[in-house]
Amino acid sequence: MPEDIAPLAPVEKTVLVPLSPDAAFTLFAEGMADWWPLTRHSAASRPPEDLTVEPREGGRIYETSTEGVITDWATITDWTPGARLAFDWHAGRDPSQATQVSVTFLPEGNGTRVDLVHDGFARLFDGATMRAGCRKGWHLALDCDMDLPRAA
Repeated sequence: MPEDIAPLAPVEKTVLVPLSPDAAFTLFAEGMADWWPLTRHSAASRPPEDLTVEPREGGRIYETSTEGVITDWATITDWTPGARLAFDWHAGRDPSQATQVSVTFLPEGNGTRVDLVHDGFARLFDGATMRAGCRKGWHLALDCDMDLPRAA
């Protein structure tokens, strides 16, 4: 079923990057503050000053406002450098309303194929709206802000 007519289907995005799987993982996970479009996609009412990824299973992804207020985005459920990153995404919501994001890093040619799948919208009362926002956000972030060559 095409993605545009399946409102609660997972959001899927694949990009090819001219990096090794280890370097792609490091850029995506540990360098998220450098490429994430914080001015447009934040859990707070105004853009945060920083975005932090705690590099471990059980770690958090969170933003920090200019006033020092911390807003949790996600809890990391799998931290396998060079291979896979997964997290329960709640971005300012109660963690019981988390959706699941999985990102895999696979060697392809002279680079890496990065496959992102964001799922779990069907169990939310506003799942279709949330999915639409996440789809737009992931496509924008992965197409524009990492500043690397892309493939659909």
